[in-house]
Amino acid sequence: MFLDFLFGRKISGKTISVETRNNIDRDWKNIQVLLSSKGPSQLRQALITADKCLDNALRDIVAGETMGERLKNAETRFDRDLYNKIWEAHKVRNNLVHESGYEPPYFVVTQSVDSLKIGLQTLGINI
Repeated sequence: MFLDFLFGRKISGKTISVETRNNIDRDWKNIQVLLSSKGPSQLRQALITADKCLDNALRDIVAGETMGERLKNAETRFDRDLYNKIWEAHKVRNNLVHESGYEPPYFVVTQSVDSLKIGLQTLGINI
């Protein structure tokens, strides 16, 4: 157990690296600053960064070329409700990045970030 803490949490034989954990910790501090500003562009950036954090953690523990593939391969690591919320958050992120003029309401962005945070916590990352 102590070694899991020291070197990253083991999940079904795969480990989230210390480097990934440190990057997520750093990024999450930035996400908190972005969320506190409540500006539309800051909220968008917070969601994009939160999605990237979960993707980086999944990259360490499951196979897949894209975030979508990694999410599909990680389905059993989350309960059904959380898994669906993570997918919805990822779709909101994709719409932000790929659809011109897409402006989701404040609560959609903040709920999406919360779902991604819970996903990270479920994987054993304390943020």
